[in-house]
Amino acid sequence: MVSMIKTQKVQNRVYQYQTDSLAAAASNAQVEGADPTMATLTATTMISGTTQILTKAFQISQTSDAVSTYGRAKETAYQLGRALKEIVTFGLRTA
Repeated sequence: MVSMIKTQKVQNRVYQYQTDSLAAAASNAQVEGADPTMATLTATTMISGTTQILTKAFQISQTSDAVSTYGRAKETAYQLGRALKEIVTFGLRTA
C-alpha cells in the first residue's frame, strides 16, 4: 500500500498543479488538399492540495537495541517500521 503513494516535491503547504486529458483516438485520415476541421480545445483543470505533517514518537533504550531479540536485529528499526505503517495508514484514511 505504501508503494501506491505518489510523492511530489512542493514549496508551500498549499500547492497546485494542472491536469489535462486527450481526446479519444479517432480516424483522422484526410485526402490531399482537404480543408482541415478545427478541433475544440479544452482548458486544463487546476487541482490544489495541502501538505500534512504526521509524527509518531517512540523511545528505545540502548540496552533494548543491544540485546538479542527473536525475529529482528534492532528494536529501533522494528519500532520505526511500526510507526511508519501507523502514520501511512492514518494518512490514507484521512486523505
